[in-house]
Amino acid sequence: MKQVLRLLADSGPDDCTASLAVDVQKAFEAAWDIHEDLTPQKHEFNQLMLDLEDSLRSEIRNSPDPLETAMIYARIGNYIDFSALAHVDREEMLSLIRSENKDPLDPEEYARLKEDLKAGSSLVYLTDNCGEIVLDKLVVEILKEQYPHLAVTVIVRGYPAANDATMEDARAAGLDRITQVIGNGSDVGGTWLPGISKEARSLLYSADVILSKGQGNFETLHECGLNIYYLFLCKCEWFTTRFHARRLQGMLVNEKRIGSSS
Repeated sequence: MKQVLRLLADSGPDDCTASLAVDVQKAFEAAWDIHEDLTPQKHEFNQLMLDLEDSLRSEIRNSPDPLETAMIYARIGNYIDFSALAHVDREEMLSLIRSENKDPLDPEEYARLKEDLKAGSSLVYLTDNCGEIVLDKLVVEILKEQYPHLAVTVIVRGYPAANDATMEDARAAGLDRITQVIGNGSDVGGTWLPGISKEARSLLYSADVILSKGQGNFETLHECGLNIYYLFLCKCEWFTTRFHARRLQGMLVNEKRIGSSS
């Protein structure tokens, strides 16, 4: 406890909840010689989504708006979050995918996203979780087909962070075979700008459009002022309250058009 209090007391203005959580977790693991390893769960959910990949790709391509459909499925994949949910249930995940009442994308933000994609020359796609990254690949496929002028870079976590996607997961999903993928150099569960690599930070600051998955990326990037479209499910009370949403409601919001945190 004293070590945790010391970590909090020594934190600086650039620290955030996600970065401090990593320090606290490391202190806990060192004190108790307990090390979290979610590798089996990551493999399980990567394979679950890979088993569905072909059928979902077919459904996406046969839909009236393949990009919107792909983004809706990728957003559903954000359910696979062992940090935000007490229990990640395979059947609940599959039920969300099979549901006939999937949340649509916000029509105004989606229209603006397409305008930005058409006008821009570079896109950075920030992934979040294992399994989910397979569905992210389906979005990237459509983006590269519909906007061939865009230079697309996908950024994953640099080191293991709970069940967040790393380069190992990107390779398992085959994402590295269709576009540039880099690790962000960090083990923070999000995209904490002071803690990521110079390469990742430079790509973000120079990108015309950023598509950011998950709550962790929102928590670490909100109020940075970049042109970020956040795509996530509301999985915890803070998010359902912040966005006046129900549990597991899907969101598409833009960094420049949402208010400051209350």
